[in-house]
Amino acid sequence: MAELLDGVSEIDWSALDHAYGSAEDVPRWLAAMTDPATSGGALGDLDAAVYHQGGEVYSAGAAVVPFLIRFATDPAVPGRPDILDLLSCFAALHNEMREPWKSEPAAQTCRAALLAAFDRLVGLLDEPDPAIRHSVVEVLVELGERAHDVVHELIRRIPGEADPADYVLALGTVGGSVAAAWLADNTPPPGDPRRLTYLVAARRISRAAARAEELVAAYANASPERTVNWLGREIGFDRVPRTALARTAIGQAVRTREPGELAEVGAVMLRWRSATAELAPDLAAALDGPPAIHAAVLHLLAATGDAGRPWSDAVATLIDEPGRTGTMAAWALARWGDSRAVPVVARSLRRDPEVFRMGSTHYPEDFYWLDGDDPSAADVCLPMAAHAAELVPAIRWRLRNDGATPTAYHLTQVLSAFEAAALPALPELTRMLGSDHPQLACTVLGGLGPAAADARPALTAVARSDGRGAAAAAWALFRITGDPDPFLAHEGLLDTERHSGQAVRQLGDLGPLAARYAPGIERRLAADPQQHPTWNSVELGFAHYRITGDPTLCLDVLGAALESLRHDRQLPVSRRALQCLSSIGRAAAGFAPLLREAVEQDERFIHSGGWRGIAEDDEARGLATAALSAVTT
Repeated sequence: MAELLDGVSEIDWSALDHAYGSAEDVPRWLAAMTDPATSGGALGDLDAAVYHQGGEVYSAGAAVVPFLIRFATDPAVPGRPDILDLLSCFAALHNEMREPWKSEPAAQTCRAALLAAFDRLVGLLDEPDPAIRHSVVEVLVELGERAHDVVHELIRRIPGEADPADYVLALGTVGGSVAAAWLADNTPPPGDPRRLTYLVAARRISRAAARAEELVAAYANASPERTVNWLGREIGFDRVPRTALARTAIGQAVRTREPGELAEVGAVMLRWRSATAELAPDLAAALDGPPAIHAAVLHLLAATGDAGRPWSDAVATLIDEPGRTGTMAAWALARWGDSRAVPVVARSLRRDPEVFRMGSTHYPEDFYWLDGDDPSAADVCLPMAAHAAELVPAIRWRLRNDGATPTAYHLTQVLSAFEAAALPALPELTRMLGSDHPQLACTVLGGLGPAAADARPALTAVARSDGRGAAAAAWALFRITGDPDPFLAHEGLLDTERHSGQAVRQLGDLGPLAARYAPGIERRLAADPQQHPTWNSVELGFAHYRITGDPTLCLDVLGAALESLRHDRQLPVSRRALQCLSSIGRAAAGFAPLLREAVEQDERFIHSGGWRGIAEDDEARGLATAALSAVTT
C-alpha cells in the first residue's frame, strides 16, 4: 500500500498549518490510515486537526484533500465510508464559508481538487458496499458546479438501488427542474411506505410541491423509518403540521418507551406560543405512560410555564420518584411557585443531595436539548419568592459552607429577588464583603435599604478602599443612609471597563443628585451609536433619563436595543429595555405598535435554545404587556 503515500514526502508539511499549529504530524496520520489497526484513530486525529470545526480551509486541509480522494477511491484502504464523510465536510465547507475565507488560496485549491475528482467520485456510486455508495452521495450533492451531472447520475442508478432513499433525497438537495420533474412523475401514491422520502425531496426543491400536512400523513408507515425530529426540520416553520407532528412524537414516546422523540415537542413550543398551550394537555396525559419517559415529559411540562400549572397535582405525585424524574417534578412545581417543591429545593441547597447545580446551560435556539439542559439552583429558586422564608435558611447555610464564585453569583441573584425576605441573610452578606466578590453582596444590601443598617460599618470600610467593590459599597450606603456623597466621590463611574453597567444603573438611582454626570453620559452615547443595543448603552441611556427627566436620548437607545423584536428575536438586553419603557411611561408612546405586536404575535422572540428560550419569551411578553399599559394609559 506504499503507493498510496506517493507524493506525501514531497510536501513540506512543517510549512503548512492546521487547527493546532504546524502540520508536520499529517504524514504520520496518513500512513496510519492505510493500516486497519490504526486507521480509525488516525482519521479522527486528522479530522480534528485539518477540518476541525469548519469555517475555513487550513493550508494543510487543502494539501490533504487529494490524498483523501485517493484513499476513498482505492478498495484496499480501510474505513472508506468515514473518509468520504470527511470529504463531504470539505465539500460542504465551500457552500458554508463566507468571504474572504471562501476566496482564500487554500479554499480554492481544496475545491479544485474535489471538482477534478468528480468522475472518480461518481464511480463510487457503483461500489458493491452500500455504505460507500451512500457516503459518496453526501460528497456529490455539495458539488453544485456539477449539479446537472449529479442529478443525471443519481436518476440513472435509482432503479437498480435496493434502498434508493438517500439518492432520492439527494435529488431534492441538488434541486433543479430535471430533478423536480422526475420526482413529480415518480412519487408513490398515499399508503406507499416510500412516499415520505419522495415528498420530502420534492419539498426541498419547492415547498409548493408537497404540503407539510402530506408529509405528516405519510410519516406513520414510512420506510425507511425516520425520526420525528428529522421530519420536523424538513417541515420547517409551519405551526399546524409541526404541532400535529409533536403530538405524534408524544404518542410514539409512550408506545416505544423512548423519550428522544420528545425533543420535537420542545422545538415546537420554542417556536410558537400557542403550540405550548395546545400541547400541555397531551404532555400531562403522557404522565400516565411508561416511567421511562416521565423525566422528559416533566422537563417539557416545566418548560410550558403557566400552561402546565393545571396539572400540578399530577406532577406532585412524582416528586418522590428517584433520579431525574423526581428532580424534574420538583422543578416544574418550582416554576409554578408551588410550595410542594420547597423541601426538595431546600435539601438541594444544603447538598442533601444537590440536584440543582450552581451553573446553567446556554446554547443557541436552533435545537431543543432534553437531557443536558437542567435548570440551575437560581433558576429554580427565583419563581419561589412567595416561599422565601422557607428557603432563605438553606441559602444562608450554602453561603456559609460554599465560598465559590458561582454560588455567590447565583444566590445573591435569588436574595435580590426575594427583597425584604432576604434580610435574615444579613450576616452572610456582610461576611461576603470581605471576599473576592463584595459587589455581589452590595447589590443585595443596597436593595434592602435602611433595613440593612447593621452592615454599615463593613460597607464603609469597603467603600473607602481601592478595591473593585468600593463603588458598589458606596452605592449600598446611599441606599441605606440616603447620603450620596461617598458614591459620587468615586472616579470613573462611567468607565464601563473599570466599572460594569451595574455601576451606571446605580448612578441612575441618585436621580438629579448625579446631574454632573449627565454630560459625560451624553458624550459616551454620542461617541459610538453602534453600541446602543448593549447592556452598557441601555444603562447609560436610562440613567440619563432618571437624572435629567428628559427621555429623548434614552428612547433612541431603547429603540436600538429593541430593534431585534421587529425580526422576531430578542437580545439579552431586550428585556431590560422593556423594563425601562415601563418606567418612562407615556413619553414612550411611540413604541406602542411594537409592544402591541410583541404581546399579540404567536411566534416567540428567541435568543436561547431549550426551555430557557421559552422562559425568556414568556418574560419578554409579560414585560411588553406591562410596558404597553404604561405607555398608553
